[in-house]
Formats: sequence, C-alpha cells, structure tokens
Amino acid sequence: MRIRNVYDRSPRTDAIVTLPPSAQATYQPDFSLHTLGWKAFQDLCAQVCSESLHRTVSTYREAQDGGQDAVFLLAEDETLQEATVQCKFSGKVERRLKVSDVHSELGSVASLVEKGLASTYYFITSMGVDAPVAAEIRDLLRVQGVQEPYVLGKEWLTGEIRASARLRALVPRVYGLGDLSSIIDERCAAQTRALLGHLLPSLRIYVPTDAHRAAVRVLGEHRLVLLLGAPAAGKSMLAAILATMAADTDQLECFKCDGPLEMRSHWNPNEPKRLFWVDDAFGPNQMREDYVDAWTEFLPKMKTARDQGCHFILTSRTHIWNEANIRLGTRNHPLLSSRKANVHVGDLLPNEREQILYNHIKAGAQTRDWKSRVKPHLASISQDLNLLPEIARRLGDPAYTAAITKLPDDLVRFIDEPQEFLKDTINELAPPQLAAMTTVFLARSNLPVQGSLEEIQIVSEKFGTSESSITQALYQLKDSFLTQKEENDQLYWSFVHPTFADAISSILSSRPDLVGLYLKGAKTDAILTEVICEGVPAVRDAVFVRPEHFETLAARLLEVPNEARQNENLFSFLNRRTPLSFLKRLLELEPKLIRRRGRSSNWYKVSWHAEYLMHARAHYLRLLPEEIRTRSCLELEQAALQKLDISFIPEEEVLSLFKPHELIALTLKIGDLLRNSVSEEITTIEENLDFESDIDDQFDKVTSFIENAEILGNHDSDLEQQLQDLLSEVRHAIAISEQRKEDVESTSVFRDVPFAETPSGRSNRSTFSDIDE
Repeated sequence: MRIRNVYDRSPRTDAIVTLPPSAQATYQPDFSLHTLGWKAFQDLCAQVCSESLHRTVSTYREAQDGGQDAVFLLAEDETLQEATVQCKFSGKVERRLKVSDVHSELGSVASLVEKGLASTYYFITSMGVDAPVAAEIRDLLRVQGVQEPYVLGKEWLTGEIRASARLRALVPRVYGLGDLSSIIDERCAAQTRALLGHLLPSLRIYVPTDAHRAAVRVLGEHRLVLLLGAPAAGKSMLAAILATMAADTDQLECFKCDGPLEMRSHWNPNEPKRLFWVDDAFGPNQMREDYVDAWTEFLPKMKTARDQGCHFILTSRTHIWNEANIRLGTRNHPLLSSRKANVHVGDLLPNEREQILYNHIKAGAQTRDWKSRVKPHLASISQDLNLLPEIARRLGDPAYTAAITKLPDDLVRFIDEPQEFLKDTINELAPPQLAAMTTVFLARSNLPVQGSLEEIQIVSEKFGTSESSITQALYQLKDSFLTQKEENDQLYWSFVHPTFADAISSILSSRPDLVGLYLKGAKTDAILTEVICEGVPAVRDAVFVRPEHFETLAARLLEVPNEARQNENLFSFLNRRTPLSFLKRLLELEPKLIRRRGRSSNWYKVSWHAEYLMHARAHYLRLLPEEIRTRSCLELEQAALQKLDISFIPEEEVLSLFKPHELIALTLKIGDLLRNSVSEEITTIEENLDFESDIDDQFDKVTSFIENAEILGNHDSDLEQQLQDLLSEVRHAIAISEQRKEDVESTSVFRDVPFAETPSGRSNRSTFSDIDE
C-alpha cells in the first residue's frame, strides 16, 4: 500500500494502490482506533502525516461545518498550493465508511478549493474503507475542484504505524492498542511486555506531550535523559515508553534497575548497546545517601559507556534531585549539571491536560450518568495546573470519587488536594482492605503474591483481622489501588502509583498506634530512608516518629548489620534524622555502636563521611572514646596531606574533633602543601589527562583544595594572593586541556526521530463533547 507524496509529480494514477478489505485484514493488526476519541484521532493523523508525507503539520483550521471535523494544513513549497487534510472519526468498531459520510463536507471542500487551500485534499478516517467507496468519494471530491484527492482509512493508518518505528516513538499509545507481536517481532514484544508490565494497558490512553517529544530528542542527542517532575506527573510511564522504543529498534538491550546499586551489577564496559532505566534514581520518597554515593562513583564512567552506545533513562522527583544535585557537586555529569539532559515531565500545555483528562474519563469505569454530570465542568478543571496524569486516572475510577458530590467544588479540591482526597478514600476502606494497603507499604511495594508473607502476619494482629481476609482484600483492590508486577519470573503486589505509598506514610504518621506498627514491621533499610524524628528539620513524605516511639526505633536500629555500607547509612540517619537526645540514648543502649566503621575509603570527599560527623556529635555529647577521636583526626589529616582533600575544613562540627594545637599544626601543613605541591599536581593532571572523561572533573581535586583553603586565607593577604594565583593557574590548565580534547560524535537509534510540532489553533467543538457517549 503506497501513498504518493503531494510533492511527487508522477502521474496521479500511481498515487494509491488499494487492497480489498479481506486482503488487508490478512496482514494488518487492529489498533482499536475507534477507542481514541475524536481529538486524539486528529492528533494521531497529524503525526502520521508529518512522518509519512515528510511535511510538518503547521496548524489546525477551524472546521467549516461547525467543528465536527477539524481541518489542518500541510506546509507547501512556492510552486504548489497548500494541501488540506480533514479527519472523520467514528467510535464504532465495525463501522465502514459510506459515500454519504462525506456529503456534508462537500460544501466546505468547494469553499476551500475556491480559496486555493484544497487542490490536494486528504480525507482520513478511523473507519474501514472499501476500494469502491474510496473511488466514488474521490470522484465527488474532483467534482468540487480537488486535483489530488486521497481517501484513507484505518487500513492505511495501521500500515503506516506498523511500518515506522519512528512513528511509534511519537505516538506510543499504539503499543497498547494492538497485539504487540503484530507490531514488532516476538523477541522485542517479549522484552516490551517485561519493561512495561502493568503499564501496558495504560498506553491505550497515553497522550504524547511536549515533554515526551523533548525526551525523545534529548535521549537521541545525548544518550542520557533525566525525567523530573512531581509525584503523579507520569515520569515512570514516559521512561517505560522510551525503553519500549529502544526494544522496538531491535538494537538496544534494556535493563530496568531498582536504583544505581542494581545498575552497577549490569553495566559492563565491554557490552555496548545497552539501555539502563533507573526509576527513582536518587531515592523513592526522600534522597538516599547510598544512592548518591553510588552515582558519585559511577557518573564519571558514564561518558565512556555513552560513547560505546549505552543509553541511560533516569527518573526523579524534582525536590529529591535538587538535594542530590548539591551532594554530587563537581562529580555530577556535565549534561545533568548543565540541565541539557533534564526534562520536566509535569509541565503540561492546556490542550495536553484536556486530552489527558478526556482519555482517562472516557476509558474509565465511571457510569454514563456520572460522566454527564461532570461534563460541563471538565473544560474548566482541565486548565488547573495541578491536573496531572495520575490525578486524571483516579477521576476515571469510581473507587476514588465517591466523595465528589458538590460540583464543581469537590472536583477542584480533588485536583488541588490530591493526597488529602486519597487519604480520605483509603481511610474509608474496610479494615481488611486498609490492612492490605498497609501490608504492601511495609513490603515497600514488593509484596510476593506467593510464598511466605511475614508482613501479612504482623498487620493482621494489629488490625484484628485474619490473614485470609487480608489476602482476599489484596485481590479486591487489584487494578484500582494495587497491581501485580512481574520481576525475575515472580509476581509481586505493588501500588498502582508511588503516591499511594506517600498517602499511607502520611496516614501512619498521624496515628501513633500505626507508627508503632510501622517501626515493628518495616525492614531496617526502609526505616533508614523513610523515618524522621521529632526534633530535627522536617523531611517531605517521611514517617514522623515522636519521642514515645524512640525506644522502639532504637531497638530496630540496633538490628542494622555491622557492615560497612549499612553502617554508613545508619550514621547518616543518626546525623540528619534524629536529635542529639536520641543519639545519646542509642549510645547508652549500645556503646559499641560508636566503634563501627563505614565506607570511608570509597567516598569521593572526606567531608561526606557520615562516620566522622557522627563522631563529632558523640564528641559533643562526651561519649566518644579518645582513641576513636585520635584515629578520626589522623585519617582526616591523611586525606589532606595525601589526597589534597580538605573538604572537611568548612565543617565546624568536624573540626571540633581536633584539639587547638592539632588544628594549628594541620593549618601549617596545609600551607606547606599550597606552596610546594599544588602547582606540581596541576602539571601532573594536565600531562595524564583522560580525554574520554570530563576535564573539570579531573581537575576537581586541586580546584576543591584551593577553594576550601580560602577560609585559611581570610586574614592572611599573602596566602590569599597565593590562592588566587593557583586558581588562575588551574583555570588556565583547564582551558588548554579543553582545546586539546577531541569531541567524538556518534549516532543514536533515536537521533533520526523528527521534531513533532503540536498542532495549534481552535475548534468549535469541545474536547469533551462525546465523553458520555
């Protein structure tokens, strides 16, 4: 099946070869185009035209027949008139185009021809098109003055989608509309199912946004994209789609990793052409210190991996990334620190919010009567900036909307206060169902469907319900609140969306009896990342623990294994999330805790060692043994003299570990380093540069040393001048090194994806006009 480009001057008789419906059905999958809705169908046609005709769709024209069918234009060169494309949508699955379907359009066609806008005219429909009908309609269009008439139905659309991976990249919902194995080969189909998992049905109502197109371009240009946004913005869905595109190309092997620790186990410098998708890359609810630690080690290696053809898709809540970005410092990847690889997913345009809201309510389980009642208010609430994809999904599910009675006030509150509305809904669940939700939370959204379910036993006692009732409730909540996902050939219960964990966390925090349950039932690594104690600055979405639960918390923390990485996480928790009174009580319960060792040898900067800060806090409490204080000071001095690492100098708490005479001696030794070692180190770095790695990163050792030493030069003019001279020297070395560096360009499987403009303009027809039909 071939369509002649409007700029192809070959004879018109060669324009279209149409197969009879029976022949088409033998090789074409059914993409259920009738489920799209009229507005989404127009958007699909615009993208197909852009890809298939190789012309960018510039703008919609206001429909000439009262807006029943939108009209948009294709850009044209100077020798030909503009080409008009008009869409005809039907929501009936078996409907085939009839000649009478175009009679009402003929007057508009004649008017367009008279204005010079329709010498070439495309009539595209979601209905099936029989060859005799298409021929008769083309003749009618010629009578109106059209020189180049085209009549194209779902058979043509399906063929174009099936033939173009680039088109599927820009209209990804087709992955959820047809049988995957009929769209892509079975190997890619199997990997796609594994990557998308329970998200696959959601693709049927997915709306490609500007953020989606930006992510496609960024991944194509840089092989790295960081998807940022608030909870419910759709980051994971977009990441899944990008990963699916990679599988579709049949060139990249995709790995979905739970955090950077797992990603490191899959990364092999000798294995190119891999894509790594890391959801919640810096922590799910709050920033995780061990995640940032892992990225600190890996990010400098990412340049080499990208040059070898590896791709990286990271997601993060914006506030978590902002905190992690500070911690990464100069070890951050240049594309991330410069924001060239960052895409903000939640920045939606008004027409995008309209279509997202339409799709979820239209395809949702709400009754026709409910849809009719809210219909007059949908256009208004779709303008609310707080309307995000997950909020729209909940509006389409009656399990969440029972409290929406007063219109439009309750609708507005549903969107503006989504967590409060969700908490109210969860609190109104039956006890076994609330217990089931709590059980999944305690299992960190990875509750095995089969096997030993320790969490269920713990929760059943607290809620006074049987284990069998909780198991039944898990299935009752399936698809609305919970879903089953497959990992490593095992099924797990998980929340439909991560924001459910936030809501459960908030519910637990407000109920002291449930806080105790959480502390007893949660895994220790979850406690270290999700808990915040009274008496320290608040942390968003954390489980709040009051003093009456400190003893229970202390007992759980003493269960943390005495292992380097686990100790570092424990020290960081004690430093940032507990008051001094709690640390004092914990050390009284277990004095040997202070003798544990963290991952000090693997940290990039010594100032990031949670172990030293905890020693400083214990020293303030007079609970630090002298031999440990002496050992810590010696290690800090060795970092300064052997690695030029004086990142601890600005940290007054850490400096308090030194006695006055020790601090004076250290200051003199640092001054000697400035005079005798820094210039030599600059030359050494310049002579041994690795042009495959970031230049600034390689000089960071001396740059950070000079900047931290500025504190010592505040009252010494000679030292201050020396520091400025050294800083000028290192900047000059960096500039020369950048000039020598070769910029190796490489191609990407995504690079050729065309830029897709969103058609603009107005239509007389409301997006929500058929939502209750």
